Amino acid sequence: MYKLPSILLIALSFAVTTDEVYDNSWALIVGINNYENVQDLNYAVEDALAIKNLLINNYHFPRSNVRVLTDSEATQGKIKKELSNLVKYAGKKDRIIFFFAGHGDTEALGIEEGDMGFLIPYDGDLEDKYLTAIDMDELKRFSKLSRAKHMLFLVDACYGGLAAIQTRAVSKKEPGYIDKISADISRQIITAGGKKEKVQERDDWEHSAFTKSLLSALKEKKADSNSDNVITGSEIGMYVKEHVSLDTDNMQTPQIRQFTSDEGEIIFIPDKKSNINTRGTESDDLQKLIEMYVKQAQQPGTIQKNNEEVILPGSKGLYIKDYNEFIVEGFIYSTKGLKYRGRLKLKIDVDEGISWSPVVSIPISDILPMDESKIGFYNYSSGKIEE
Repeated sequence: MYKLPSILLIALSFAVTTDEVYDNSWALIVGINNYENVQDLNYAVEDALAIKNLLINNYHFPRSNVRVLTDSEATQGKIKKELSNLVKYAGKKDRIIFFFAGHGDTEALGIEEGDMGFLIPYDGDLEDKYLTAIDMDELKRFSKLSRAKHMLFLVDACYGGLAAIQTRAVSKKEPGYIDKISADISRQIITAGGKKEKVQERDDWEHSAFTKSLLSALKEKKADSNSDNVITGSEIGMYVKEHVSLDTDNMQTPQIRQFTSDEGEIIFIPDKKSNINTRGTESDDLQKLIEMYVKQAQQPGTIQKNNEEVILPGSKGLYIKDYNEFIVEGFIYSTKGLKYRGRLKLKIDVDEGISWSPVVSIPISDILPMDESKIGFYNYSSGKIEE
């Protein structure tokens, strides 16, 4: 297959800029770990904060235009209020992202064949979804009311009854492809899976499978399948569908649809100044997670911790589950408690060189200090390590 010269590819990648396509960018981001009436999740809040940071730091979303609702903030009323604000303020040449990480559910229709999908807010009740949840028709109505040119719904929840149509993508080989999709209307939706599937979360990912793939798609630019420095909604959908299916052994298959038959596509042009990391959490988000941990520690039946003995970064400990050596590189503030972030020793090669695992996060209770470990204290009130 003929490949374009690298110089020409570089020239093409600068053919369009974010400011040329959009006047403004908006986002409503929802993440719910702790529910009032439904079983809790582990990493939905972390997913939401990671997407927030991605949009602000890598894709030109003004901080003031990114609204985040987590846990008890994410009630049905507040989510609908923020959607209403987006209808009011987003203009004709703007783009909108709606990200939801939480529970989804499905209800069979009464007199017709089919199902209706629901997003479950913090105060949602599975026994009365019509009154307390957000049905997918509500999102479709919102997409029709908004004047914004492009909208992308990223729903990290599994459910059925998606009120949308199959994606119709314009061919990348068509002349003026980027100009065409960036000018036309788009109302795209990518969901984590179907009604009989369950959202997969893992401690070693520190995210759900869906958000993990989203971050790879956009933060690491892996969804840019043709290397033109422009990532489209369809490219994101195809990447996420493939990688979530692989990561979950086909137990979870994302769905890609559109609310309308328009052929436009939301586009993302990476900020060349952005720093590509596998994970990054801003200080205000760390504080939010610390506050969540302290709040949980204050619940009846738990013991509040003012500080906790920890192994200092650079020191080594022993992972009690497999007796492997672990080197501490830092800390992760999880709603499940404080975790070390570091690497496990995998094996010693014949040349005596040491093989280490990729960076993983492990609860501090699972790592015992070794003889040479340096010990300090993590202060939960200040969020600082004290030697």
